[in-house]
Amino acid sequence: YEFTYGCTPDGCQLEDGSFYPWIVSRSKVQIAKDSKIFSPGNLRSAQEVPGYKKLVDHWLENRYTLRYSGGLVPDIFQQFTKGMGVFANPTSKESPAKLRLAFEAAPFGLLVEKSGGKSSDGVTGGSILDVKIEGVDQRCAICIGSANEVDRFNDLVVNGK
Repeated sequence: YEFTYGCTPDGCQLEDGSFYPWIVSRSKVQIAKDSKIFSPGNLRSAQEVPGYKKLVDHWLENRYTLRYSGGLVPDIFQQFTKGMGVFANPTSKESPAKLRLAFEAAPFGLLVEKSGGKSSDGVTGGSILDVKIEGVDQRCAICIGSANEVDRFNDLVVNGK
């Protein structure tokens, strides 16, 4: 309690000892299984990963809305706001992983999965939450968001269909 500056999941204790509850703007955040919004990360890897190029082409040819901030946090925030979306960040030999498993991929994977979405580790197609953290600076691939789009990522990028 002392390390959270008096804050709990219900609110915060103010300096005068009074308690102030959080203002809840949305009580139940849900991510739909389907989406027409995509956020492609690490686009350089599309030059080396044919499945990723196919996936990006699918999104563009089917007139998905492009959300490209270049960042995991704002793209996931949009998923929570819009109730849909997919963020894909595969890796390749020439374009290695940049996102850290312990501080970025796994925490957002938990939030998205708890909101009805899905995550992929980009290697086996399993949940990012099943990847064992072996180092504080461990980097990883990820696809995260609307379940059907994560499944499409697994089909095209992970399984090469």
